[in-house]
Parts: sequence; structure tokens; C-alpha cells
Amino acid sequence: MHDILPPLDSYKAIYQHAPRSFSAPAPSSSLAQWGQWRTALRLRLRQLLGGLAGERGPAPQAVFSAPTAHQGYTRQHVIFESAPGEQVPAWLLVPDGLAGPAAAALAIPGHSYSVDDTVGIAANGSERATPEGFHQDFAVALCRRGLVVLAPELRGFGRRREPGDIAADGGGNSCRAAAWWGIMLGRPLLGSRVWDSLRAFDLLRSLPQVDAGRVGVMGGSGGGAVAMLAAALEPQIRATVIASYFCSFAQSILAIDHCACNYIPGLLAEAEAYDIAALIAPRPLLIESGDADPIFPIAGVRDAYGRLAESYAALGASDQLGLLVFPGGHQICGQRAYDWLPQQLS
Repeated sequence: MHDILPPLDSYKAIYQHAPRSFSAPAPSSSLAQWGQWRTALRLRLRQLLGGLAGERGPAPQAVFSAPTAHQGYTRQHVIFESAPGEQVPAWLLVPDGLAGPAAAALAIPGHSYSVDDTVGIAANGSERATPEGFHQDFAVALCRRGLVVLAPELRGFGRRREPGDIAADGGGNSCRAAAWWGIMLGRPLLGSRVWDSLRAFDLLRSLPQVDAGRVGVMGGSGGGAVAMLAAALEPQIRATVIASYFCSFAQSILAIDHCACNYIPGLLAEAEAYDIAALIAPRPLLIESGDADPIFPIAGVRDAYGRLAESYAALGASDQLGLLVFPGGHQICGQRAYDWLPQQLS
């Protein structure tokens, strides 16, 4: 009599024994083979993420509020249209004393009450004296190290929540409904967030304060997912920091209860997280992870990093990849990233 596998075990068997369609090439592969793989996987990712609304075209037009002065930088509220009818609020931070076009970065937030949490604005709208919470005002930290920083509000968070969720004012998000509607319509919420971030990248590169050839990205948690996918798809993103997210899908997204916005139908049959991150190679990539992060376990981080390191080594770029494991849980650390990113963009 044959054993009957329970449903979850049968899925795990597929993962363990069926080859993924777009696993990173073997270390012995030629540069031409790497190039073919890169082109094919980027195309497939765009399809899985909902097509990403076609070609991006010129940088979006934006409306800028009057800047306000802060210690070492100015801050402006910005609204731009990422797609017809999709208005994206964002914060633009510009260091004091710029002598000319400067290096810049996107600061991609994860789950929080708003993108405000990245720029030192508390949930009640007041200015924070010191960093706190998951995001640790990381957009401000990068700006104070000389980067022009654009931090967009992602769909389902803050000002882009559903009206009922905004009215409830509980500081939550609108991810669940948006994620399942997106999945049923073939437009995963994560794909929409990547698209919005790529359009923010286009806007940032078009600003007169910015050197368009020196733009990077940093994101944490759900923002780390967006940062990884955006950098994988856009070769002009020069350097990337993924904080408190990078881990194998099998040991994080599929092993622990996560928000519905993390899931992309069909993705795992095509590529694991380390395959997607290998699209960033040989460009600089830094991963920061807490050794006690409960939702992206450090064992899974190290496993995935080891696989990713093989790809960087195969491309002769081992010195462009780094991992910082810090003592702590699920949060932005910045211990290395805040200085590393400006250095890579210098």
C-alpha cells in the first residue's frame, strides 16, 4: 500500500525535487550564459509581478510642496503619478550644502503607519527627537551622510490605505484586501509596489540635485522585498541594501505566517530568493539581518546567502557582496549600511 502524503508535504516534495525553471547558472557557466539567464528571468519576473504596467517611459511629473528645514537637510512632500490614477505621496530629503548633483537613494519602507516613519515623523504627526521603531528614521540617516533620498508611500500603507482603514486610524494597513484582489486579477500587490518604486527611481534620477548615474536603494522587511525585486529588474540601480528580509522563501515566507502582500503566484516554481538576488550581481549588494529576527530566521538567511555568494563568486564579484548579522530582531540596523551605501555610490 502506498503512503499518501499530506498536501503540504506533497508541495514540499515538489520544491525539493523539481528543478526551478530559472535557478542561477552553475559557477562554470560562461558570461554569455549568465546574460541569457538574466534576460529570461527578468522577463519572467515582470510577467509574474503582473506585467509591471509595460514600459516606464519618461520620468513622472511631480508636485512639490515648500521645503522645511531640519538638522542638516531639507524635507519636501512630493506627489507623483506612477500610473494613470495612481498618486504616490513621498518625502524628498536633500542634504544641506550640495555643491552639485549628488548621489541618491530610494528609501523603501516596510509595514508601518506611514512612510513618515522613515523620516522622523511620529504617528501623531509630531517630529521625533530620536529614531525609534522598525525603521529607525533610516531615510534621515542616509541623507545626513550626503545622499539625496526619496521615500515613497507604498500601496496599502499610510496615506494609500483604503478609506475605511484610514478612518479607523488604527495605524494598520490595507494589505490583505489589496493583496487578494491583486492575486485574483493577476496583479500581485508586491508587483504594484515594485512598479511604484521604479517610477520613484525614475523621478529621483531626473531631479537637478541628483547624479543620475549614482542612485541606489535601501529597504527593510516588506521594503526589502521591493528593494530586492526592483534592483533585480533595473540594472541602473547601482547599489542595494536589503535589510531584515533576505532569506530563502522556504524558510521564511512559506514557513512563518506573513502578510498576504508577500505572495506572488507561481514564483517558487521559477526562482528562489537567492536566484532573484543573483540578478543584482555583480553590482554591490549588502544584506543586514538580526540574529533573533523571528520572521526571517538567521539559519535561512545564512543558507540563502551561501547560495547567493556562489553566484557572486562565479561572476568574479565576491568583494561586492556583504552580510552583516547584528544582535537584534526584526528592524533596520544601519550599523554598516548607512556608510556603505554612500561609499558605493561615491
